[in-house]
Amino acid sequence: MITDHIRIGHAPGDELSIKRLKSMSVIILFVIMCMTVGFFFEPVRSVLFRTIDVAVLIILLTTLVVLHVTRRVEAAFYFFAPAFLIAQLIFLMLNGNREGDVLAFLVIPSAAVVIVGPAKSRPWFAACFLVMLLLPLLDGFLPEISLALNQTSLNPTGSVFQSPLKQPLEVGEGLAMTIGVFFIYFLVFSGYRQLESAKEVIVDQKAQIEREFERSERLLDNILPAPIAERLKQEPDKIIADDLLQVTILFADIVDFTPKATRMSATELVSFLNHVFSKFDELAERHGLEKIKTIGDAYMVAGGMPEPRPDHAVAVADMALEMLVIARTLEREIGDTVALRIGIHTGPAVAGVIGTRKFFYDVWGDTVNTASRLESHGAPGRIQVTQETYEALSDQFDFEQRGFIDIKGKGKTMAYYLTGRSGQPAAPNAEQSS
Repeated sequence: MITDHIRIGHAPGDELSIKRLKSMSVIILFVIMCMTVGFFFEPVRSVLFRTIDVAVLIILLTTLVVLHVTRRVEAAFYFFAPAFLIAQLIFLMLNGNREGDVLAFLVIPSAAVVIVGPAKSRPWFAACFLVMLLLPLLDGFLPEISLALNQTSLNPTGSVFQSPLKQPLEVGEGLAMTIGVFFIYFLVFSGYRQLESAKEVIVDQKAQIEREFERSERLLDNILPAPIAERLKQEPDKIIADDLLQVTILFADIVDFTPKATRMSATELVSFLNHVFSKFDELAERHGLEKIKTIGDAYMVAGGMPEPRPDHAVAVADMALEMLVIARTLEREIGDTVALRIGIHTGPAVAGVIGTRKFFYDVWGDTVNTASRLESHGAPGRIQVTQETYEALSDQFDFEQRGFIDIKGKGKTMAYYLTGRSGQPAAPNAEQSS
């Protein structure tokens, strides 16, 4: 479109519809300018009317400057419309040619609907409607001197109308023009209001869709790790499965939880687990770890997945130590024993997404099984780790060697108790804290 190549008054943040409205306004101003120049060079044009032509040209050029400087089509309209209508009214009062010259009073109210909106267009309609209503009635009151203003060498009689074909508007014609102003304005006004209503519906629907999309995004992010969720959105039909060369898996379990659960109501039980696991979730987020799942009163977290990181074992160890601190704090809050058994193992694993309706990100392999066995073969209030985890952490953490334990599927396995950060007081175990 030609409007896409006219950029006078365009601002960087303008919507496409605003840019096109500005470009169309510039085109209309140039058309009026060309017509005014043509009238200026008419042989029968008197000096007075050529002066009015020059005034109109100045109004048009100034309007373009206003549009260019302010970048607001409303500002340009508020300058152009009153100045142009006043010039046209003066011309009508002096010339008497009421045929094409009344076009501005027909168009300006409709233009106001589009540019400044239906509500602000009403004064423009009222003013133009009144002018069209009064023009035929004012015909007999024009001063006699207006006849002499048209006298030129080509119009020696000083005829106001300069041609037998150009006749003044009769009262009936004026009434018809007045009704025309009303109906043109009414049609544009009604159409624009319907367009605005349709836009409001579209905006509301768009906002609702965006809210639902954001809700879906939050739900997906709560279910899946962000990188996995992004991959799933980009390739929804592709199986997501990753070979992880080195991760650290942590299992934690609340000791003797089943007897405690029998003494709680359903609300108390769910509230207690939600309170505990929410604190663990905060730890996992703070340490950049991935919560995998909860199974009953057991909590599983992983380091080094879905994105690899060199310090995954360190982050998991720090979280494990803080989990023991949380357990001791809960004991003081509820006045009952809350002891955790924690098992940690480091090694390779496989992770991926399973399910089609309820997505679930999980991890499998010997590393997971070993961490689970370490937790179940551990002691209350202690963090039990394997030789692999010990070797990954021994330069930064303190350990207590437990010795070999028999793990199902692996046989004799060397195990250690993680006691704390090097150079810091050891974390008290369950027996010490009691």
